[in-house]
Amino acid sequence: MSDRLRELAEARSTATATTAPTGWEPGIKYEPDGRRIITMPAGPELGDESTWRQAVESLGTTVPDGYRVRLVEARFDPAAWQRDQQGDDATTRPVWRYRFVVEPAPNQVDVEELLRAARPPKPVSKPTSKAAFVFLTGDLQLGKPDGDGSSGTVERFYRSLDQAISRFKALRKSGHAGPAALVFAGDCIEGTQSQGGRLVARLDLTLTEQIRVYRRLALAEIQTFADLTDDVTVLAVPGNHGEAMRVGDIMASRYDDSWDVEGIVQVADVLDAKGHTGITWMFPGVDELHVTAEVAGTRLGVLHGHQTRGKLDTWLASKALNREPIGTCDIVLSGHYHSLRIEHLGPVTHMRTGSLDGGSTWWQHRGGLASPPAAICFTTESGRWNNLQIV
Repeated sequence: MSDRLRELAEARSTATATTAPTGWEPGIKYEPDGRRIITMPAGPELGDESTWRQAVESLGTTVPDGYRVRLVEARFDPAAWQRDQQGDDATTRPVWRYRFVVEPAPNQVDVEELLRAARPPKPVSKPTSKAAFVFLTGDLQLGKPDGDGSSGTVERFYRSLDQAISRFKALRKSGHAGPAALVFAGDCIEGTQSQGGRLVARLDLTLTEQIRVYRRLALAEIQTFADLTDDVTVLAVPGNHGEAMRVGDIMASRYDDSWDVEGIVQVADVLDAKGHTGITWMFPGVDELHVTAEVAGTRLGVLHGHQTRGKLDTWLASKALNREPIGTCDIVLSGHYHSLRIEHLGPVTHMRTGSLDGGSTWWQHRGGLASPPAAICFTTESGRWNNLQIV
């Protein structure tokens, strides 16, 4: 009778009874930004990502369109105390505990769709002028989702390239341009190393996709000009976003270990294998960040600009005192600051290109001003420049 009385008196429950460690109590926590942090009851191992959504929705919550389920933490307990039904004896068994977050899914970009706008170049007659046509681009930061993201960046690049090609053809026809110098001023990909890797979750292209898009854009540009003139010089320098490796947000490799440079090296290998002649490739030396070249009698110096900390005049002065070639250039080309600038530093002209990315949400929130996207083209000969145009 005592057993019967106990059975009649107890509150029956069909829920599985377990004792969860502190901080692992099952439940849903709603965050102010719309995310939901979900701690699952102890249970069997979840095989793969396809089972996460089912597990989360089994608690009665839904995953809205445009959201994803991301695993935050998983813990294996080899001997968890557990009772399947009220009144059953407690047993110990191995279980898994999971914590997920339901959050907005990052934008995904179809890489092939980005590149369908590429068009094969049309062969034309070769120019004869000695003045060099210079086309300067930088700070594409492919993979950056801000503004219109990588799709917008690709569109702006091709628009600038089309304008530069038209400008080159017009100058060649009038006898004001012959050779071409194509300058890639760094930060051509967003990368994964900048700001201690904190940008990874925001990228709309993976690292390999960023490099692939960059390589194909550069190939379209270089091959087009190589078909327009027999004399092409290509210059590429490292930017801070293109650094291949950081540890604790500090560069942890050689200064020339850069995807900004490697992307153009890959293009060089392809065009060399195809038998393209007449292209001169200029890359920084071992552990260097800048490059110099003489084009049509003008000494060009190229750097990304992050190493100057905004004081290019004193940086160039120290290079001149140190007898480094970039300290003796006629024209210095840079990027990094995402805004157009052209200035005379004594006898030296400094041209800084704008960016081609979609802007910066981080800079906007800090109260910064957005500058229009820009690339630069001009002609140069014997230390002087002319025919400047923003494209």
